[in-house]
Amino acid sequence: MARKSKRKKRSSGILTSILVLVATFLARKILTRSYTKIMGQKPPKSGNSEQGIAKALTWTALSTIATAAVEGLVQKYVNKNKN
Repeated sequence: MARKSKRKKRSSGILTSILVLVATFLARKILTRSYTKIMGQKPPKSGNSEQGIAKALTWTALSTIATAAVEGLVQKYVNKNKN
């Protein structure tokens, strides 16, 4: 009996991880396309010295906050529906 519950917890953890991965990937793509459309250029990349530091820091902060929010919401939704 204990084995089944352990397997179920492990498989639901894997499912949650996959859902979070897909959701954050899509969020990142949407952010990148939105930035490109609004700013008229691609977002700054690591090691690109042509972009200003302010733009790079702003992009980093916004993308990190957005992906963390998406991850938290997906985990909350999955855990809410699991119970």
